[in-house]
Formats: sequence, structure tokens, C-alpha cells
Amino acid sequence: MRGVNSDHIRKVALSFEGTREVDHRGRPAFRTTRRIFAVIRPDGLWLYLQEERKEFLFEADPEAFVKYTWGKHPELIVQPERVSKTELAALLYEAYEHALPQKKDAGKGRANRAAG
Repeated sequence: MRGVNSDHIRKVALSFEGTREVDHRGRPAFRTTRRIFAVIRPDGLWLYLQEERKEFLFEADPEAFVKYTWGKHPELIVQPERVSKTELAALLYEAYEHALPQKKDAGKGRANRAAG
């Protein structure tokens, strides 16, 4: 990867709270306690993003955000040399947030207060 290298991606990903690096099929991957959110691949950087977000990126710049099919849904491979360091860091953080464990009590407090 030209421009943004694996070391830069690793530094950014590991700066997020609770992130750890793991091996994913012989490739460096970054995960929360819930799931993997980024994998450094020979063909770019796979990110775990919401479907709508991936579709937006595919349309915005298909050379920077490559679509490939794996299973039922299209997956996204970012070409790090085609995005700025700032944009790449923001995308990594977005994937990290999407991979965080769901809060079990989200919304319950409001429902209980409204009912009571």
C-alpha cells in the first residue's frame, strides 16, 4: 500500500479503546470485543460498515472504494492510497463504532419512564 502503509493503519486502529490486533486467515485484523472491524489485505483494507454507507462509498468513488461480493452482501475494500489519512482514520473509526457491542439497556429507560 502506497501512501498510507500497514503501520499507519495499525497505529490508528489500535488507538481506539479496547481494540486488539488478531490474525484473520494470515492477515492482520483489528477487533472490538464483539467483532472484527478492519482487515489489512493485499488488495486494500476491508472495513465493517453499514450497508447504506458502503453503497454511498461505492457510488462516490468506485476506484477508492472497491465492491466485491462475499456471501449475500457486497463488501468494501478501501484503496488506502486513494484516500487521505484523515478520511482513512474517520472510516476506521466508523467501522470500529459499528463493531462495538450493543448496549443492552439502550432505550429501556425511556420506555419505562414513559410508561410510568
